[in-house]
Amino acid sequence: MDEMEALQAARRAARAGEMAAAQLVEFAERMSVAADPAELAEYDMLMGREETVRAARSDAFAELGFSVPSVEGG
Repeated sequence: MDEMEALQAARRAARAGEMAAAQLVEFAERMSVAADPAELAEYDMLMGREETVRAARSDAFAELGFSVPSVEGG
């Protein structure tokens, strides 16, 4: 992957993170005080998606030389 492709990948990954966060905000806006099983399942799915997107974003930015040792455990 050349530098421009890596930059585009990082930008796409950042936008995907923004979308995942927006979906979690939308969920929070409509959830009830006492979570029902459907809400718990949706929350679990949203958190899984957010983690997947975060990992992809981290990899994409690492490809450009960006890293966060405190997040990466180093």
